[in-house]
Amino acid sequence: MNQQDMHHKFASLQLPLYLIAAAVLLVGLLSAGLIYRTAAEQENRAASYQIIDGHAYEVAPGDSKAYLRDMELYGGTSGILIANFNRWLGSLWHGKRLAYVLAIFSVVIAYICFSVARGLMPDQPENQNK
Repeated sequence: MNQQDMHHKFASLQLPLYLIAAAVLLVGLLSAGLIYRTAAEQENRAASYQIIDGHAYEVAPGDSKAYLRDMELYGGTSGILIANFNRWLGSLWHGKRLAYVLAIFSVVIAYICFSVARGLMPDQPENQNK
């Protein structure tokens, strides 16, 4: 296979990759924007309330003293850290945080596609008159 045929083969792959990257970026950012606009704020999931200086503060189920005591008793400090990480990871797939995650993923995937497409074009020598 000569260099010109190889150049043509890579050039034929480059355009579809650019189009895929543009489509991923467009669809991903539009979807993220739609999710962001329609997402409701975090729903009220208070397990109990704590009153401090006459003001009531919500206590989430994972933040109650009984839950934290039981987690530390059964799993130690690492159990508490793992439970907190698991709760944070689960929160990424709901509401406005999902919009942020989708936007970041679409930008990263589009960047990878653009980079691969740009890297497909082999360097051409200056003088091709041989």
